[in-house]
Amino acid sequence: MKLSSVFLVSLLVPAFVGYVAAQDGNGPPAGGTSAPTSYSCPSTTCKLPACNCASATPPGGISAQQAPQFVTLTLDDAVQDALLNTTYHLLSHTKNPNGCQGKATFFVSIQYTNFHLVTQWYANGNEVADHTINHVGSPPPEEISGCHEVLSTYAGINRGHVKGFRAPFLNYTATTLKELGQQGFTYDSSATSLLDDAWWPYTLDYGLANDCYLGFCNEQTKIPGFWEIPMAATFDATSQPHLMDPYLDAAPDLVLSWLKTNFDRHYNGNRAPFGVYIHPVHLGPYPGLPDPAPMVNMITSFFDYASSKADVWFVTNQQLLQYVQNPVTKDKVGEQQYMQCHEPVVGKPICNGMSGDSSLVQSCNVGSGLSAVTYNTCYQCPSQLITLQTPVSPAPSGDNRAPPPDDCDTVWWDPIAKTCLCTNSSCSYKDLTQPINIVKGSAQPAGTGSNGTTSNPSGSGAFPTTVAPFLLFLVVLTFSFVAMDNCV
Repeated sequence: MKLSSVFLVSLLVPAFVGYVAAQDGNGPPAGGTSAPTSYSCPSTTCKLPACNCASATPPGGISAQQAPQFVTLTLDDAVQDALLNTTYHLLSHTKNPNGCQGKATFFVSIQYTNFHLVTQWYANGNEVADHTINHVGSPPPEEISGCHEVLSTYAGINRGHVKGFRAPFLNYTATTLKELGQQGFTYDSSATSLLDDAWWPYTLDYGLANDCYLGFCNEQTKIPGFWEIPMAATFDATSQPHLMDPYLDAAPDLVLSWLKTNFDRHYNGNRAPFGVYIHPVHLGPYPGLPDPAPMVNMITSFFDYASSKADVWFVTNQQLLQYVQNPVTKDKVGEQQYMQCHEPVVGKPICNGMSGDSSLVQSCNVGSGLSAVTYNTCYQCPSQLITLQTPVSPAPSGDNRAPPPDDCDTVWWDPIAKTCLCTNSSCSYKDLTQPINIVKGSAQPAGTGSNGTTSNPSGSGAFPTTVAPFLLFLVVLTFSFVAMDNCV
């Protein structure tokens, strides 16, 4: 799909609006205080794996010294070529102790998204999550369910594998959380954690325990079995919290020092998960904008720093929850199936997002004139534009492709032959996991991975502290891309 000024401005204008809203009282307060005023959870009855109380200590009674340190990289909004290439570069610096590259979670909004790239992201072992169709805060139910439908039908992500949600602009309400529980989602990750509420992930059996200044840390948010993964704020030297895209708030070297200091606080403290939360659009190599390389290099430098520590694992939100639900000491993490890396051995080229399938991708031209859109997908084409009212439409005449059924995973589904190449636990995988060797206090992989096969494994926030730099960035971006559009 054509990347235009409309795309970038549609992402950055809402980001600016989110920033202003945060300054007007909808964002996290400064100073690191947001403790719940009415939260109470009886640990005697709230027990894993179904229930977990909000707590600063690791789950399962594991001491901080025996707990692993998890780092999550999450990305928001549309999935596009340039953005995804940058993301893959970031991930290349996230090596886990067992030799596996770290994985990340992409909260996908539907507008301007290339669906084949979403399939590719998932096929590479990363997580796909829901971020609404039109990127609207306090979304109505149709925005959430429609995004889920589109990801299943046109990106081929099994319905049961889209488990998470993040509210655009982090603008969620008690109604949003209840709707997610009713729609069968597993978790939300929209709440901010500061210093005194830097909890590990917890269930909402006894309500929300973060962002209590919003006024609904009470009966309104009691949703049994539904998880909240708080977003850990990064604090600068003045105790000002920074959440999404901290590289917009100061020079890269200064932000790097913030990240290192805050990571060390987690690592040397209660080992609560640490997150890096970004909008990849800020890091794309677009003409007319400042070179993003200093910001990208800052993030990879931080990942290199975190990777040099012992027992640090880069995980998706789903991997993090799998750990919390069944916690083990840090020496056992590498033995868990969800932390190992396996490459499916499919045996023939199919359009499933894995390398070599680009010639099989469909380009679906829908609409006409200024409203014309091209959707790239391995699966059936929509017969009309994707809208909130009609997120999924019947395939055009002659298009016989189909998305995977719920009982076949994306990587094993041939959408053209409409055949599942793996129907039991004997599917072939190449094991890429390496033995773990702790050397000089750092977890380093030793040896080489096996080439054998195994059975099928289980399978918005605080923006710049001053408005002027962001406005200047937005103005430059707008006029640059309007000029580009006028030249094509």
